Amino acid sequence: MTFIEKQKHGKYTYFYLVKSFRISPTKVKKARIFLGQTIPPKQKLQEILVELEKKAPKQYSVELLDANLVEQLEDLRASTVIFKAFPDDALPKDFVVRFTYNSNAIEGNPLTLRETALVLADKIAPQGTGTDAVIEAINGKDAWEFVKNYKSQLTEAFIRKLQYQVTKNTTCRIQGNFRDSQVRISGSEWTPPKPQDVPLKVEELTREFAKKKKQLHPVELAAWAHNLFVQIHPFTDGNGRTARLILNWILIKNHFPPIIIYVKNKQEYYSMIETGDAGNNAPFANFIAKELIQQYTNKKEK
Repeated sequence: MTFIEKQKHGKYTYFYLVKSFRISPTKVKKARIFLGQTIPPKQKLQEILVELEKKAPKQYSVELLDANLVEQLEDLRASTVIFKAFPDDALPKDFVVRFTYNSNAIEGNPLTLRETALVLADKIAPQGTGTDAVIEAINGKDAWEFVKNYKSQLTEAFIRKLQYQVTKNTTCRIQGNFRDSQVRISGSEWTPPKPQDVPLKVEELTREFAKKKKQLHPVELAAWAHNLFVQIHPFTDGNGRTARLILNWILIKNHFPPIIIYVKNKQEYYSMIETGDAGNNAPFANFIAKELIQQYTNKKEK
């Protein structure tokens, strides 16, 4: 994490550019460069940041991510922290529309991107569209606002409230609570746990998360949490949308911008979930890393 530190010495105030480097899963070391009595312009700050990176102590090893991607991810995180009022000012104005459209479309919602924009921006329901499709778009925006503003820990209550935000006012049979019947995941060989085992599995997820957040790179942590949540499949509906929101909550909490998983990548996304079911989260972690870098450093539209 990179930030500007202010120190007062007598009558004068001085500024330093400071970066925290994780040197082990539990230890962080800071490096700093003196800026003077005023904060330099952005371009100069970028040059100083390059010098600050050279002072970096050796960091802890990353288990799943390609080393080149890690460097680019840290550059992205540093620029987000220094230059943006995160998260709102770091995001394109249409982020919520595109995120909601793509996350819902992956689950079969028939609204187009334009129709989703009309629902969210102008409160216009397209003719011939089912009620649930429209409500799911509205819920997508509400769920995003809930995640963005949530500052506490990963808990069962947070997870249940998030699913409620995703499914409220729809025909989903159980909103805000765990499923009471066995389910199958369409197109997958994975069998989720029995309904009576779901509360314990979610508790294990939150407990293990508290440990792994001190051990894993945030992108690796997000991939691991997403895949384990999908394996548990704790709800009757809304599991995929809730998983992608939890993934983004982890990124935001660690000063990364959020990611959109595009519906055009649906088959690749599902394939990587299957790989996670087999115990290998590396492909999904690297997918998240590549998408983050492309979505925030490459202006190519999808």
